[in-house]
Amino acid sequence: MQLKNKYDIVVAGAGIAGIAAAVKASSMGASVLLIEHYPFLGGMSSAGMVSPFMKSQTAGIDLVKGVFQQMEAGMVKMGGMIDNGFYAWAFRATANKLLQEAGADITFSSDVVEVSVKDKTIESITIAGRFGLQTIFASQFIDTTGDAQLIALGGFPWLKGDEQTGKLQAMTLFFRMGGIVVERTAQYSKENPKDFLPWMDFNFNFEKIISIAGFKGLIKKAQAEGRLPEEIEYVFFTTMASTGEGSFNTTNILGVDASSSEQLTKAERIGHRQVSMVVDFLQNEVPGFENAFLIDTAPQVGVRETRRAQADYMVTGQDILSGARFEDVVARGSYGIDIHGQPGEKSRMDELQEGQWYEIPLRSLLVAGAENLLVAGRCIGATREGHAALRIMPTSAATGEACGATAALAVKNKLTIREVEYGQIRLALIHNIEN
Repeated sequence: MQLKNKYDIVVAGAGIAGIAAAVKASSMGASVLLIEHYPFLGGMSSAGMVSPFMKSQTAGIDLVKGVFQQMEAGMVKMGGMIDNGFYAWAFRATANKLLQEAGADITFSSDVVEVSVKDKTIESITIAGRFGLQTIFASQFIDTTGDAQLIALGGFPWLKGDEQTGKLQAMTLFFRMGGIVVERTAQYSKENPKDFLPWMDFNFNFEKIISIAGFKGLIKKAQAEGRLPEEIEYVFFTTMASTGEGSFNTTNILGVDASSSEQLTKAERIGHRQVSMVVDFLQNEVPGFENAFLIDTAPQVGVRETRRAQADYMVTGQDILSGARFEDVVARGSYGIDIHGQPGEKSRMDELQEGQWYEIPLRSLLVAGAENLLVAGRCIGATREGHAALRIMPTSAATGEACGATAALAVKNKLTIREVEYGQIRLALIHNIEN
């Protein structure tokens, strides 16, 4: 594929938010270029190996449909998804198919290195890749980089971390293990319930994905003997008993800012050291892991929080917990405030009651002071508490799709993003707005 010099819409970042934005905009007739740093699609879902999908239903209502459910259906069809858990290879394959069918162009191994702005409008971006440097012009731009790179390079306003302390959420290097006798591990958890997290359900159904989180007593013993770092609070993994494979969300990387290359390098080193120690601990201490083995680690450490946009409206923690409603709703969510705290900061998991959800307004996708720049996914416009709920993959897909629809309508009607009639946007996103 030969890259063109001009597109209707440029989407930077091919995680689930960018994929949803590009698929939606292309399906509505816009010419779209999707730019990705890695030589593959998926962002945290594949490079970070983050699985399973977090909550996007409540009281039997699917809050996120559209491109997200197309992704789910594609992965199920190829045997790459069971319940809400999926394999990174299935995610990449399904996303590639959807983007190809929609007609979007993709450039991999490419990074945005310059953003040219005039009168609050992005005129062009410069990308660096194997081909060298190339300038790309577009009418509309969507930042789904996770780190708000278009926003930062364009000089638009952004925030980072806790509003008072500046602290960022902890990072996690995911890894997978095989050879686990899951039934034996589950039985141990039933016999020692106080060593496991309060939300655990000990009524295991081994025909479905199960989640086990805890081993606090064994961990404290290993830490006292110097065999585990103090940062490890618990071991959490999800698995199918029939495969003996588990996906581990366990390493806990503290005090690092992933918006810096130097700091991200430090995080990778810490993460791999922790993985080695945790695997050794599991093999030697935890029933069911006697013959287990490490399959692989994620290509990149999992990042929960860096820069986020200053938007026309910032979704707050109160909006999340109160189930806020908005006149310009473009997406919905039911995941609560989930903060993986740093030293001196208490972690939080404030869940919503079953049947409760909140709405996400179009204004939280409109970057303040920018005439043609939208934002979705992990760098959405929100306070830190709001962001801690909105950052998950299903919600990111919904906000990405909303950006794609808004940008496509702006292009079609030759309007700025703020001039597009909300009724048209609502119609294009009705599946994610109404039950």
